Amino acid sequence: MTAEQKAQDDYDKNLIALSGGALGITFAFIKDIIGSNSVVNPNYILVAWILWAISISIVLLSFYSSNWALRKAIKQVDIEKIYDNHPGGWQDILTGILNALGGILFVVGVIFAAIFTHSNL
Repeated sequence: MTAEQKAQDDYDKNLIALSGGALGITFAFIKDIIGSNSVVNPNYILVAWILWAISISIVLLSFYSSNWALRKAIKQVDIEKIYDNHPGGWQDILTGILNALGGILFVVGVIFAAIFTHSNL
């Protein structure tokens, strides 16, 4: 269980770092590569930025839901009901969904950024 928790923590931290880094890289690309030239298909990069911002927000929300699920699981253990229901309840399921969604949105954002970059080189 400890290894699984460590892996999830690493996933969350890396997803936030990658999303934030991607935002920074694309700003630098526009400033340094495109410069004063006209931007082609700006909606692609706008969508990428929005997806990365939502991805970061979702990961932050998953931190909260994970803590909520942990508190629920502790209560289930305390009242000896841990094996009667899903450990952590629906909060644990929500955490899993949020984690997957954050990763998916990051990847889709990368695709939109790649299309924008290709259009502007």
